[in-house]
Amino acid sequence: MKIILYAALALYALSFISVLIYNAGKNAAMSKASKALISAGLALHTLALVLRVYATGHAPMASMYETLIFFSWSTVLLSVSVIFRYNERVTELITVPVAVLALVFSFFKEKPGGPLSLILRTRWFETHVTFSFFAYAFFTLAFSAALLNLIYAAKSANDSDVKKFQDIAGRSVLWGFGFFSASMFSGAVWAYLAWGLYWMWEPKVIWSFIVWFFYAGAMHAYYVKDWKGRGLSIATVCGFFVVLFTYLGVSLLMKSSHSF
Repeated sequence: MKIILYAALALYALSFISVLIYNAGKNAAMSKASKALISAGLALHTLALVLRVYATGHAPMASMYETLIFFSWSTVLLSVSVIFRYNERVTELITVPVAVLALVFSFFKEKPGGPLSLILRTRWFETHVTFSFFAYAFFTLAFSAALLNLIYAAKSANDSDVKKFQDIAGRSVLWGFGFFSASMFSGAVWAYLAWGLYWMWEPKVIWSFIVWFFYAGAMHAYYVKDWKGRGLSIATVCGFFVVLFTYLGVSLLMKSSHSF
């Protein structure tokens, strides 16, 4: 599995270099090459996850090693979807490096797979984590688009480009919020089955609620109040770091029922 992940990582790096060259000169050959490379990397990444599932007998979400790999995979999957559905070739300049960093970090957290502990042996746990990391992938895309929105607006770029990144950020927050809400619900059911409580006053749960509340506010600003300018882009960028702290910071720095 590890050699497959190394190969996927190499393909992602080559894809990133190719799309950099494409954006510098709009070379059609580089565009095609980057699409082929990132697609091949995603295929290998998917194979590695399938092998992990086969070896452990459960979804790859029981350790930080597994969740980093899954987060990286879901971020690339979303990036590839944007590439082929919308032919958008700029947001991946940020989302792919995030995925690559997550994959590299996973190598330092490698842990042998094994059976799930008793409290994790429920589909509600797997559902909860799956929804969480798809939400994180959408929040990563929102971060990318919001950051690009700020950069393009500062450069006084074409208004259509600024609006495009604004729309991508807004739609990504909407989808991410939906997945994260589903994650919160399934997590509450899992907590009740595992500990007899729907809510616990512990760091991961509290910070997850902070993430949910933060993006609820961002959605309200975007869709109800129609605030779509620089302030909302800054808030969306900040939101990504709240997500990172909730995922990595709480797990590494605080004692929690979610600690790996």
